[in-house]
Amino acid sequence: MAKRAKTLMDNIREELAGDRELNAAFQKELARLKIANQIAALRKGCGLSQADLAERIGTKQTGVARMERASYTSYTVATLAKIAAATGSKLDVRLVPSKRVLTVAR
Repeated sequence: MAKRAKTLMDNIREELAGDRELNAAFQKELARLKIANQIAALRKGCGLSQADLAERIGTKQTGVARMERASYTSYTVATLAKIAAATGSKLDVRLVPSKRVLTVAR
């Protein structure tokens, strides 16, 4: 059976697996990007403009625009809960263990 050629994602996964700091930074950026995309998708799925959502959660349109950018860093659980309520969604904040188990020093 022929060996499959490595893909770019294979190389990235290997790099992340071997560098804890890089993996942490990657996961943080990925989480921010996912949240930004989810906010925009929820808003659009409800037929709301940024101004409509802003009014529902008690902020300005520019605040919603900022939250929909992956570079935004000031998400709070309270704000995400407001967005969920305003869009008829459920907020689900979870910490999911990775395949590698970390030991805690005592």
